[in-house]
Amino acid sequence: MKAVNVEIMGLNLTVASEDGDEWVKSLAHTVDKRIREIQANSRSVNSINLAILAALNLADELEHLRKDHQKLLDDIEELNGRLSAAIDE
Repeated sequence: MKAVNVEIMGLNLTVASEDGDEWVKSLAHTVDKRIREIQANSRSVNSINLAILAALNLADELEHLRKDHQKLLDDIEELNGRLSAAIDE
């Protein structure tokens, strides 16, 4: 596992990752960007509150994407069943 230095909210952090420097830096950039967006639209200046709001925002997005992904998998499975039934006829 390799250590990667990133900056989020002006803080330098060292993150251990097996996914490579660019991947970790991209994730850190996404988190930092989301925090700055929330900060621009919020009265909160407390960094902990901003980090929690960003985490909730990203978790919400992730859960929506998971649900969408599962629906697509279910739709594919249904279509596969229908195609198999049509071929068997």
